[in-house]
Amino acid sequence: MKTHFVPRVNQLDSIQLDSEIKNLLRQQIQNILQCLPPGLLSHLQPEINFVLNSALWNFSIPRSYATFGQQMLSIAYEKDQLPPVKLAMHYLLTTFLPYAKESCQFRLTSWSLLQKMLTLVENALVLFNLLNFFKFLKTGKQPSLVDCLLRINYRSLDGAKRRNIGYSYMTRELIWAGFMELLGFTVPLINYHSLKRKLRNFLRLEPNRQSVERVELTPDSKCAYCNERVILPHHMGCSHVFCYYCLKGNQLADAGFECNICDYRSDTFKRVIVL
Repeated sequence: MKTHFVPRVNQLDSIQLDSEIKNLLRQQIQNILQCLPPGLLSHLQPEINFVLNSALWNFSIPRSYATFGQQMLSIAYEKDQLPPVKLAMHYLLTTFLPYAKESCQFRLTSWSLLQKMLTLVENALVLFNLLNFFKFLKTGKQPSLVDCLLRINYRSLDGAKRRNIGYSYMTRELIWAGFMELLGFTVPLINYHSLKRKLRNFLRLEPNRQSVERVELTPDSKCAYCNERVILPHHMGCSHVFCYYCLKGNQLADAGFECNICDYRSDTFKRVIVL
């Protein structure tokens, strides 16, 4: 194995880490700006992003020849492949051009021809990125389009050290994913309302009491199911009042639905009439 060999997964992870670092810093800046009056700095959003990206670039690549994501994985660019001219080109491609594009999209929205050209350029870049990614999978070098254009490669800072993979963590994730799929398949098949009714009757340990008392509705009456003020009062034959949706929904979900209070069971579904 080569001394400065860098695995493909480390190169891809470094790009992902750089993206996450930018998102974290951008979120922190947004939290700070929330203390200001709304809309005060909204028109300066491209400039804020440009300053952030410029600061990240300035404190990483010119000093260590590696982004912060690469430094976290102990990899860096080949120093002899980044002379001052290429450093300037790297800054132009990774920081200034994205700012110019964002500024045009943010401020020159009325220029329809320019917006169409930007869309075409973005689509072309997506295609070139895809082609470069396939090339990277084959060669293991230059994962980003900027690296390919500037012809710069990565090198490992700690030799040919292989990456350790925690298979125990992967096993736990697979087991948890399988358990979630099982729940997602079986839970919809369980009649929760019927199960709840049977469990309630089992814990009560007393026979059902059939009730044919007169239904009473007062201004203080509450639904026997949701215990809230009754909406569209209905009853099922006993003296207790239900909301229309509480009673109808439970009877549709559970054919053996019983009154929560007196365990009265009936298919009756009548509106409470106030005399």
